[in-house]
Amino acid sequence: MKKVIFLLIVQLLISCNNNESSPEIEKLKKQLLQKEEVISDLTKEVEKLRIPRDSVIDDYYRFVKSTNEEINVAEQLFGGKENVIDEKFFADTLDISDNLLVYEHTSTISQSSNSDFEGILKDFDQEMSTYGNDYFVRVMTFFNGESLSLETENSKTNIHILIQPTELGYENKTFVISDFFDVRILSLEKNDSNKLELLFEHGVYPRKKETIIISPELVKFKKEANLIDLNLLYGVWAYDINDPHAEFMINKNEFYLADTDGDGSFKYSIRDNLLKVFYNEATQEGELISVSQDSLKIKWKDALEVTKYVRFSKD
Repeated sequence: MKKVIFLLIVQLLISCNNNESSPEIEKLKKQLLQKEEVISDLTKEVEKLRIPRDSVIDDYYRFVKSTNEEINVAEQLFGGKENVIDEKFFADTLDISDNLLVYEHTSTISQSSNSDFEGILKDFDQEMSTYGNDYFVRVMTFFNGESLSLETENSKTNIHILIQPTELGYENKTFVISDFFDVRILSLEKNDSNKLELLFEHGVYPRKKETIIISPELVKFKKEANLIDLNLLYGVWAYDINDPHAEFMINKNEFYLADTDGDGSFKYSIRDNLLKVFYNEATQEGELISVSQDSLKIKWKDALEVTKYVRFSKD
């Protein structure tokens, strides 16, 4: 009998120990699951690091909520790379002396892999900064060391833009806008679409104003509302008034290229002064700079200079 009672007591004690250890086991299971998740995350990070950095293509943009947003900024650049993300042609009058100087140049906006201004902070000329929704922007101007043929101060100026996320874990972005004469920063303010707009003036006679759209995913020249008069654009154009043959003809329906083997008629489109000609095996893009009764200027994408045309006459 005593033996039976002893066995019952032992069984009861074992049962109590099992009940007490059950919460402890559950706690250990939870800790184990947490550690497994950490190990899984670390494994993914290791796999990412094994990929050569130059081959990483990251299409994730921290500040973009919709894939329909316009994007021209890379999330991150590596190895001293620099990308030209926008450009615009300017013709600035700089002097009203006997020899009038017109400074024709194409200004570019470049994204740089350099993520700070530490090396040039002491040499800046002007500075302005403000906050966007979840990022900070600092704009600074620097003389770039190049000069123009003027008797007075003739240094050209670059505008540097630094975008810093206000949340940890995301890279700074830097941009350089080249190159203008006699720059003065006027304002840096938020617009209706929650992007920032940088307004500055440049040139001499007359002073001109330019606006840059700034956000972490998009930095570009703001397009003006002054569109090309298509009625003036339509016609036949040549390189020189003395040329015996025309270069091309454009009307409402087609872009006709002269001196081609076969059919020289091609489709084209014009949007915000950007002309696109759809050839059989390639597409040519050009910015329509100006057009009048007698002349046409186009900045073709792959050309260093603006191409000037005159209206072709059959006489």
